[in-house]
Amino acid sequence: MARRLGVEDPNWRSDPCVYLLPPWCQRPLCLCGDRCQLMALRNPYIRGRRFFRCPNYDRETRTTACAYIEWVDTGYPVLDLTTCLQEGRWYFASESTEQYLQRKAAYERQCREQQCDWRVLTTALPPWEARPRCRCGDRCQVLRSIKPTTLGRRFFVCPNILDDDFMEPPRRCQYKEWIDTRRVLTPPSRVVQLELPEQYRVTKARFERGEGSSRRVR
Repeated sequence: MARRLGVEDPNWRSDPCVYLLPPWCQRPLCLCGDRCQLMALRNPYIRGRRFFRCPNYDRETRTTACAYIEWVDTGYPVLDLTTCLQEGRWYFASESTEQYLQRKAAYERQCREQQCDWRVLTTALPPWEARPRCRCGDRCQVLRSIKPTTLGRRFFVCPNILDDDFMEPPRRCQYKEWIDTRRVLTPPSRVVQLELPEQYRVTKARFERGEGSSRRVR
């Protein structure tokens, strides 16, 4: 039986010729701090290779707000005739801006309806004022663990990076406080960070300008 097209599926990576989409929280964050839009190349010679890009696209200039791109497929799709006939689609079609915004709105609505608490929802960021201060006196950044035994667990950490050339860069102080009490993901799942350094700085600046609570669904 053919799978439904254009729906979120945890196995969306498995077949580039089937129009399946990643769950919202599996999308990486672009440099603007927004969840990425899923696109596909349309060049006739390399058609169908999927990639994530910044969703903030300007139709007039035909550019995105930031240059973030992350490839999904390592090669180009090899079409399987049986699959194509069953699914009625030859190549993955890019997610339109309208579709992207609909999914974003649906996710935000679901969170409001469930009255999600950031300590319970493992994909949520805490409000700025709820974050503890590190030993430097700054509000903490939120990271997710990439270690197998604690994979995906959120924790507070000092936001002051000394050297960003490392996967786990050294911080000015060693402050660390766990949010989640148990492992969230199972290896070899890929960890998507909820808050990049750029996003932290934007949130901090918004709060310092007096724009209210920083609570925002991603």
